[in-house]
Amino acid sequence: MTTVTGRKRQPAGASEEPESGGAAGRLPATRLLALLACAVLVVAIACAALAHQRSEDRAVEQAREQGLAAAQSSAKDLLSYNYRTLDYDLQKAKSEMTPAMARSFSDYWQIFRPSVEKSQTQALTQIQVAGVTEATSDRIEVLLFVKMISVNAAHKEPQVDTSWPRLQMKKAGKRWLIDGPRMTTPPPASSVPPSPAPTPTKKH
Repeated sequence: MTTVTGRKRQPAGASEEPESGGAAGRLPATRLLALLACAVLVVAIACAALAHQRSEDRAVEQAREQGLAAAQSSAKDLLSYNYRTLDYDLQKAKSEMTPAMARSFSDYWQIFRPSVEKSQTQALTQIQVAGVTEATSDRIEVLLFVKMISVNAAHKEPQVDTSWPRLQMKKAGKRWLIDGPRMTTPPPASSVPPSPAPTPTKKH
């Protein structure tokens, strides 16, 4: 007589496997996929950071080139003037400045102008050397070596002064404008007006 049990008979040739074997086999694969996803994410973040850094580097390099060119051009207008055309000269210089710098420049010339007109001073500035000392994508500082040639009623022969002014340039839209240093007042008793640049000069 055959004894019947509660266990189902397996077909002939079939091997017995634990019911949990499928889940156990899937577990390592799930972990592998998770690790792979993390690795892909890390690589993506690294690539994005590298691309951002390259973009920043290009922006700073572009700022150096464009800001330096603007500084050299603007410095001529900032430091050159003629008592006969003073209104035009000052307005042209202010058009190349930020609003804050333009206000400082105007305040300075309210004090400086009477001396220039009284002495009938004419000053022409030439940029000899210029270089960027600090730079970001929207601000740079430029060190200039300039030569100023001036004449006035007391000195008909040209007087030559040299100086090393620094200019802070700020990007405003597509333009680079002078943003500093703010102008300082000249000495009150000066028969020959000094250069508006707040730097020492050496006479030759």
